[in-house]
Amino acid sequence: MAMRDKRVLPATPIQKSKPMTTQLTEAPAPKASAPIAQVVEQPAAASAAPSAEPAAVVVVEQPAQQSEAAPENAQAPAAVVAEQSVQQSEPVAENAQAPAAVVVEQSAQQPEAVPVIAPEPVQPATTTPVSRESGAFARQNLVLERANTSHAQVVLIGDSITEGWEGAPDQLQSLVGLRSAANLGVGGDRTQHVLWRLQQAPLMSVNPKVIVLMIGTNNIYDDSADDIVAGIRAITALLNQQCPNAEILVLDIPPRGDPMDSARAKIAQINAELAQGEWPGHARFVRVGNQFLGADGALDRANLPDLLHFSQKGYAMWAAAIKPELDCSLAANHPQPAPTTPHP
Repeated sequence: MAMRDKRVLPATPIQKSKPMTTQLTEAPAPKASAPIAQVVEQPAAASAAPSAEPAAVVVVEQPAQQSEAAPENAQAPAAVVAEQSVQQSEPVAENAQAPAAVVVEQSAQQPEAVPVIAPEPVQPATTTPVSRESGAFARQNLVLERANTSHAQVVLIGDSITEGWEGAPDQLQSLVGLRSAANLGVGGDRTQHVLWRLQQAPLMSVNPKVIVLMIGTNNIYDDSADDIVAGIRAITALLNQQCPNAEILVLDIPPRGDPMDSARAKIAQINAELAQGEWPGHARFVRVGNQFLGADGALDRANLPDLLHFSQKGYAMWAAAIKPELDCSLAANHPQPAPTTPHP
Protein backbone atom coordinates (compact mmCIF):
# COMPACT_ATOMS: atom_id res chain seq x y z
CA MET A 1 0.00 0.00 0.00
CA ALA A 2 1.39 3.28 -1.03
CA MET A 3 2.52 5.67 1.61
CA ARG A 4 0.90 9.13 1.79
CA ASP A 5 3.03 12.22 1.83
CA LYS A 6 2.69 13.47 5.37
CA ARG A 7 4.45 16.81 4.87
CA VAL A 8 2.56 19.63 6.44
CA LEU A 9 2.27 22.74 4.36
CA PRO A 10 2.47 26.13 6.12
CA ALA A 11 -0.92 27.58 6.96
CA THR A 12 -2.10 30.41 4.71
CA PRO A 13 -3.80 33.20 6.61
CA ILE A 14 -7.42 33.73 5.63
CA GLN A 15 -8.20 37.30 4.48
CA LYS A 16 -11.23 38.67 6.21
CA SER A 17 -13.21 41.79 5.09
CA LYS A 18 -13.79 44.55 7.57
CA PRO A 19 -17.37 45.39 8.30
CA MET A 20 -18.87 48.82 7.26
CA THR A 21 -19.26 49.80 10.86
CA THR A 22 -15.52 49.84 11.30
CA GLN A 23 -15.17 52.72 8.82
CA LEU A 24 -17.97 54.70 10.43
CA THR A 25 -16.47 54.12 13.89
CA GLU A 26 -13.01 55.21 12.82
CA ALA A 27 -14.16 58.23 10.74
CA PRO A 28 -12.56 61.53 11.83
CA ALA A 29 -14.55 64.28 13.49
CA PRO A 30 -16.62 66.40 11.08
CA LYS A 31 -15.15 69.65 9.78
CA ALA A 32 -16.79 73.08 9.91
CA SER A 33 -18.40 72.34 6.57
CA ALA A 34 -20.57 69.57 7.99
CA PRO A 35 -23.91 68.92 6.36
CA ILE A 36 -26.74 71.20 7.38
CA ALA A 37 -28.74 68.20 8.60
CA GLN A 38 -26.03 67.54 11.23
CA VAL A 39 -25.96 71.22 12.30
CA VAL A 40 -29.70 71.32 12.79
CA GLU A 41 -29.82 68.16 14.89
CA GLN A 42 -26.91 69.24 17.14
CA PRO A 43 -27.39 72.98 17.83
CA ALA A 44 -26.72 72.70 21.58
CA ALA A 45 -23.25 70.98 21.61
CA ALA A 46 -20.51 71.84 19.20
CA SER A 47 -18.37 68.80 20.29
CA ALA A 48 -21.10 66.16 19.90
CA ALA A 49 -20.38 62.98 17.97
CA PRO A 50 -20.89 63.13 14.22
CA SER A 51 -24.05 61.85 12.65
CA ALA A 52 -24.36 58.09 12.32
CA GLU A 53 -26.33 58.29 9.14
CA PRO A 54 -24.81 56.52 6.13
CA ALA A 55 -22.53 58.58 3.98
CA ALA A 56 -24.85 58.28 1.01
CA VAL A 57 -27.65 60.01 2.86
CA VAL A 58 -25.33 62.74 4.05
CA VAL A 59 -24.09 63.40 0.54
CA VAL A 60 -27.64 63.84 -0.75
CA GLU A 61 -28.65 66.34 1.95
CA GLN A 62 -25.53 68.46 2.22
CA PRO A 63 -24.89 71.46 -0.07
CA ALA A 64 -21.67 72.15 -1.89
CA GLN A 65 -18.63 71.96 0.39
CA GLN A 66 -17.46 75.34 1.66
CA SER A 67 -13.98 76.21 2.79
CA GLU A 68 -15.17 78.39 5.68
CA ALA A 69 -17.86 77.90 8.26
CA ALA A 70 -21.10 79.57 7.21
CA PRO A 71 -22.23 82.56 9.31
CA GLU A 72 -25.06 82.02 11.69
CA ASN A 73 -28.13 80.97 9.72
CA ALA A 74 -26.80 82.77 6.61
CA GLN A 75 -27.19 79.82 4.24
CA ALA A 76 -29.87 77.87 6.08
CA PRO A 77 -33.25 77.51 4.38
CA ALA A 78 -36.34 79.14 5.88
CA ALA A 79 -37.58 75.91 7.48
CA VAL A 80 -34.23 75.30 9.25
CA VAL A 81 -34.03 78.88 10.52
CA ALA A 82 -37.51 78.63 11.96
CA GLU A 83 -36.58 75.41 13.82
CA GLN A 84 -33.37 76.84 15.16
CA SER A 85 -35.01 80.08 16.33
CA VAL A 86 -37.34 78.01 18.50
CA GLN A 87 -34.46 76.00 20.04
CA GLN A 88 -32.27 79.01 20.74
CA SER A 89 -32.22 80.25 24.30
CA GLU A 90 -31.64 83.92 23.30
CA PRO A 91 -34.13 85.93 21.20
CA VAL A 92 -33.17 86.99 17.72
CA ALA A 93 -32.06 90.61 17.74
CA GLU A 94 -34.71 92.86 16.14
CA ASN A 95 -35.76 90.38 13.46
CA ALA A 96 -32.39 90.69 11.73
CA GLN A 97 -32.29 86.99 10.82
CA ALA A 98 -35.96 86.14 11.26
CA PRO A 99 -37.65 84.29 8.42
CA ALA A 100 -40.13 86.05 6.18
CA ALA A 101 -43.15 84.42 7.83
CA VAL A 102 -42.11 85.68 11.30
CA VAL A 103 -41.46 89.23 10.03
CA VAL A 104 -44.87 89.42 8.42
CA GLU A 105 -46.58 88.28 11.61
CA GLN A 106 -44.71 90.80 13.76
CA SER A 107 -45.35 93.68 11.38
CA ALA A 108 -49.04 92.93 11.59
CA GLN A 109 -48.89 93.13 15.38
CA GLN A 110 -46.85 96.35 15.42
CA PRO A 111 -47.98 98.45 12.43
CA GLU A 112 -45.92 101.49 11.63
CA ALA A 113 -47.67 104.79 10.94
CA VAL A 114 -47.40 105.73 7.26
CA PRO A 115 -47.18 109.51 6.78
CA VAL A 116 -49.90 110.90 4.54
CA ILE A 117 -48.57 113.54 2.16
CA ALA A 118 -51.30 115.84 0.91
CA PRO A 119 -50.94 116.93 -2.72
CA GLU A 120 -49.88 120.49 -3.21
CA PRO A 121 -52.71 122.73 -4.37
CA VAL A 122 -52.49 123.78 -7.99
CA GLN A 123 -52.52 127.55 -8.43
CA PRO A 124 -54.89 128.58 -11.23
CA ALA A 125 -53.56 130.65 -14.12
CA THR A 126 -55.88 133.51 -13.17
CA THR A 127 -53.95 134.13 -9.95
CA THR A 128 -50.42 133.58 -11.33
CA PRO A 129 -48.79 136.91 -12.32
CA VAL A 130 -47.73 136.97 -15.99
CA SER A 131 -46.32 139.73 -18.18
CA ARG A 132 -47.95 140.59 -21.48
CA GLU A 133 -46.58 139.53 -24.86
CA SER A 134 -44.43 141.82 -26.98
CA GLY A 135 -47.43 143.28 -28.82
CA ALA A 136 -48.64 144.96 -25.64
CA PHE A 137 -45.26 146.17 -24.35
CA ALA A 138 -45.78 149.77 -25.45
CA ARG A 139 -49.07 150.19 -23.60
CA GLN A 140 -47.86 148.14 -20.66
CA ASN A 141 -44.75 150.31 -20.24
CA LEU A 142 -46.87 153.47 -20.44
CA VAL A 143 -49.15 152.17 -17.70
CA LEU A 144 -46.15 151.21 -15.54
CA GLU A 145 -44.77 154.74 -15.92
CA ARG A 146 -48.10 156.25 -14.91
CA ALA A 147 -48.28 154.04 -11.87
CA ASN A 148 -44.79 155.18 -10.82
CA THR A 149 -45.30 158.93 -11.38
CA SER A 150 -48.99 159.72 -10.90
CA HIS A 151 -50.65 161.12 -7.81
CA ALA A 152 -54.20 160.85 -9.12
CA GLN A 153 -57.14 160.59 -6.77
CA VAL A 154 -58.99 158.12 -9.00
CA VAL A 155 -57.23 155.12 -10.59
CA LEU A 156 -58.96 153.06 -13.27
CA ILE A 157 -57.71 149.49 -13.69
CA GLY A 158 -58.83 146.95 -16.29
CA ASP A 159 -58.61 145.74 -19.88
CA SER A 160 -59.50 147.36 -23.23
CA ILE A 161 -62.89 148.55 -21.92
CA THR A 162 -61.08 150.55 -19.24
CA GLU A 163 -58.41 151.70 -21.70
CA GLY A 164 -61.27 152.93 -23.91
CA TRP A 165 -61.96 155.81 -21.49
CA GLU A 166 -59.14 157.62 -23.29
CA GLY A 167 -61.30 157.69 -26.41
CA ALA A 168 -64.18 159.13 -24.38
CA PRO A 169 -62.59 162.02 -22.40
CA ASP A 170 -65.87 163.91 -21.94
CA GLN A 171 -67.56 160.86 -20.49
CA LEU A 172 -64.59 160.31 -18.15
CA GLN A 173 -64.76 163.93 -17.08
CA SER A 174 -68.42 163.51 -16.25
CA LEU A 175 -67.47 160.57 -14.06
CA VAL A 176 -64.59 162.05 -12.02
CA GLY A 177 -65.50 165.73 -12.20
CA LEU A 178 -62.57 167.98 -11.32
CA ARG A 179 -60.69 165.19 -9.62
CA SER A 180 -57.55 163.77 -11.17
CA ALA A 181 -57.68 160.33 -12.76
CA ALA A 182 -55.08 157.84 -13.98
CA ASN A 183 -56.10 155.27 -16.59
CA LEU A 184 -54.15 152.02 -16.07
CA GLY A 185 -56.20 149.89 -18.46
CA VAL A 186 -54.42 147.70 -21.05
CA GLY A 187 -56.27 146.12 -23.96
CA GLY A 188 -56.33 142.32 -23.82
CA ASP A 189 -55.47 142.16 -20.13
CA ARG A 190 -56.50 139.24 -17.97
CA THR A 191 -56.44 138.97 -14.20
CA GLN A 192 -52.93 137.48 -14.21
CA HIS A 193 -51.58 140.45 -16.20
CA VAL A 194 -53.00 142.99 -13.76
CA LEU A 195 -51.41 141.08 -10.88
CA TRP A 196 -48.03 141.18 -12.65
CA ARG A 197 -48.17 144.96 -13.22
CA LEU A 198 -49.22 145.65 -9.64
CA GLN A 199 -46.16 143.71 -8.54
CA GLN A 200 -43.90 145.68 -10.90
CA ALA A 201 -45.41 149.09 -10.05
CA PRO A 202 -47.23 149.04 -6.71
CA LEU A 203 -49.72 151.85 -6.14
CA MET A 204 -48.36 152.94 -2.76
CA SER A 205 -46.68 155.94 -4.34
CA VAL A 206 -49.88 156.95 -6.13
CA ASN A 207 -51.94 156.74 -2.92
CA PRO A 208 -55.32 157.11 -4.69
CA LYS A 209 -58.58 157.83 -2.91
CA VAL A 210 -60.69 155.55 -5.10
CA ILE A 211 -59.74 152.60 -7.34
CA VAL A 212 -62.21 151.44 -9.99
CA LEU A 213 -61.54 147.85 -11.10
CA MET A 214 -63.23 146.02 -13.97
CA ILE A 215 -61.44 142.89 -15.23
CA GLY A 216 -62.14 139.31 -16.26
CA THR A 217 -63.91 139.37 -19.61
CA ASN A 218 -60.75 138.22 -21.44
CA ASN A 219 -60.57 135.16 -19.18
CA ILE A 220 -64.09 134.02 -20.08
CA TYR A 221 -63.30 131.44 -22.77
CA ASP A 222 -60.19 129.93 -21.17
CA ASP A 223 -60.84 129.78 -17.44
CA SER A 224 -63.61 128.56 -15.17
CA ALA A 225 -65.96 130.95 -13.42
CA ASP A 226 -64.50 130.03 -10.02
CA ASP A 227 -60.93 130.68 -11.21
CA ILE A 228 -61.91 134.05 -12.68
CA VAL A 229 -63.55 135.03 -9.39
CA ALA A 230 -60.37 133.93 -7.60
CA GLY A 231 -58.29 136.16 -9.90
CA ILE A 232 -60.51 139.20 -9.31
CA ARG A 233 -60.43 138.65 -5.57
CA ALA A 234 -56.63 138.24 -5.66
CA ILE A 235 -56.29 141.62 -7.41
CA THR A 236 -58.61 143.25 -4.88
CA ALA A 237 -56.63 141.80 -1.97
CA LEU A 238 -53.36 143.07 -3.46
CA LEU A 239 -54.83 146.54 -4.04
CA ASN A 240 -56.08 146.65 -0.47
CA GLN A 241 -52.62 145.63 0.74
CA GLN A 242 -50.90 148.35 -1.31
CA CYS A 243 -53.52 151.05 -0.64
CA PRO A 244 -55.28 150.17 2.62
CA ASN A 245 -56.99 153.57 2.85
CA ALA A 246 -58.40 153.59 -0.69
CA GLU A 247 -62.03 152.83 -1.55
CA ILE A 248 -62.09 149.99 -4.10
CA LEU A 249 -65.08 149.65 -6.44
CA VAL A 250 -65.14 146.18 -8.02
CA LEU A 251 -67.44 146.54 -11.04
CA ASP A 252 -69.35 143.60 -12.49
CA ILE A 253 -68.34 142.27 -15.91
CA PRO A 254 -70.65 143.79 -18.55
CA PRO A 255 -72.61 141.36 -20.74
CA ARG A 256 -71.18 140.49 -24.15
CA GLY A 257 -72.21 138.66 -27.31
CA ASP A 258 -75.69 137.54 -28.31
CA PRO A 259 -78.08 135.88 -25.86
CA MET A 260 -77.00 132.39 -27.01
CA ASP A 261 -73.27 133.09 -26.46
CA SER A 262 -71.80 130.78 -23.81
CA ALA A 263 -70.09 133.81 -22.27
CA ARG A 264 -73.44 135.12 -21.07
CA ALA A 265 -74.07 132.31 -18.61
CA LYS A 266 -70.49 132.37 -17.31
CA ILE A 267 -70.52 136.14 -16.82
CA ALA A 268 -73.79 135.85 -14.90
CA GLN A 269 -72.25 133.15 -12.69
CA ILE A 270 -69.12 135.23 -12.03
CA ASN A 271 -71.12 138.32 -11.09
CA ALA A 272 -73.33 136.26 -8.78
CA GLU A 273 -70.28 134.84 -6.99
CA LEU A 274 -68.67 138.29 -6.72
CA ALA A 275 -71.84 139.57 -5.04
CA GLN A 276 -71.37 137.00 -2.26
CA GLY A 277 -68.82 136.79 0.51
CA GLU A 278 -66.70 139.38 2.27
CA TRP A 279 -64.36 141.90 0.67
CA PRO A 280 -61.16 143.20 2.28
CA GLY A 281 -60.79 146.69 3.65
CA HIS A 282 -62.90 149.32 1.92
CA ALA A 283 -63.60 147.19 -1.17
CA ARG A 284 -67.15 146.47 -2.36
CA PHE A 285 -68.86 144.97 -5.38
CA VAL A 286 -70.98 147.23 -7.63
CA ARG A 287 -73.46 146.12 -10.31
CA VAL A 288 -73.80 148.47 -13.29
CA GLY A 289 -73.78 146.19 -16.36
CA ASN A 290 -77.36 144.98 -16.49
CA GLN A 291 -78.53 148.36 -17.84
CA PHE A 292 -77.09 147.40 -21.25
CA LEU A 293 -79.43 144.41 -21.64
CA GLY A 294 -82.73 144.87 -23.49
CA ALA A 295 -85.98 143.24 -22.45
CA ASP A 296 -85.21 140.31 -24.75
CA GLY A 297 -81.67 139.95 -23.40
CA ALA A 298 -80.08 141.46 -26.53
CA LEU A 299 -77.42 144.18 -26.53
CA ASP A 300 -77.98 147.44 -28.35
CA ARG A 301 -75.24 147.92 -30.93
CA ALA A 302 -75.58 151.67 -30.48
CA ASN A 303 -73.98 151.15 -27.05
CA LEU A 304 -71.77 148.16 -27.88
CA PRO A 305 -71.06 148.14 -31.63
CA ASP A 306 -69.17 144.82 -31.52
CA LEU A 307 -71.25 143.46 -28.62
CA LEU A 308 -68.22 143.92 -26.34
CA HIS A 309 -66.69 147.42 -26.37
CA PHE A 310 -68.55 150.63 -25.57
CA SER A 311 -69.26 153.44 -27.95
CA GLN A 312 -69.35 157.08 -26.80
CA LYS A 313 -72.98 156.55 -25.87
CA GLY A 314 -72.08 153.35 -24.05
CA TYR A 315 -69.41 155.12 -21.97
CA ALA A 316 -71.90 157.82 -21.10
CA MET A 317 -74.28 155.15 -19.77
CA TRP A 318 -71.47 153.41 -17.90
CA ALA A 319 -70.23 156.68 -16.33
CA ALA A 320 -73.76 157.59 -15.22
CA ALA A 321 -74.14 154.22 -13.48
CA ILE A 322 -70.75 154.38 -11.73
CA LYS A 323 -70.86 158.04 -10.69
CA PRO A 324 -73.12 157.73 -7.59
CA GLU A 325 -70.87 155.00 -6.16
CA LEU A 326 -67.72 156.97 -6.99
CA ASP A 327 -69.05 160.20 -5.46
CA CYS A 328 -70.03 158.35 -2.32
CA SER A 329 -66.56 156.87 -2.00
CA LEU A 330 -64.83 160.19 -2.64
CA ALA A 331 -67.03 161.99 -0.14
CA ALA A 332 -66.19 159.40 2.51
CA ASN A 333 -62.46 159.51 1.77
CA HIS A 334 -61.67 162.98 0.46
CA PRO A 335 -64.56 165.45 0.27
CA GLN A 336 -62.66 168.21 -1.55
CA PRO A 337 -61.74 167.69 -5.24
CA ALA A 338 -58.09 167.98 -6.22
CA PRO A 339 -56.66 169.56 -9.39
CA THR A 340 -56.68 167.39 -12.49
CA THR A 341 -53.53 165.96 -14.02
CA PRO A 342 -52.68 166.12 -17.73
CA HIS A 343 -52.80 162.37 -18.29
CA PRO A 344 -56.09 160.44 -18.23
